[in-house]
Amino acid sequence: MNKLILPLLCCMFLAGCGLVALPFRAVGDVVQVVPLVGKPIGAPIHAVGDAID
Repeated sequence: MNKLILPLLCCMFLAGCGLVALPFRAVGDVVQVVPLVGKPIGAPIHAVGDAID
C-alpha cells in the first residue's frame, strides 16, 4: 500500500500549480456569494487562480 501512496503523492506535489491556485479560487468563490458586491470583487480574485493555472 505504501508503494502506491508515495508515487501518487509525488505526482500531486509536482503538479503544484493547482495547489497554489486553490486558495485564490476558494476565496473568490466565497466572496462571490456576498450580495451586490460579491460578483465584481470575487471575479478578479478567481481570475488570479485561473492565471496561475
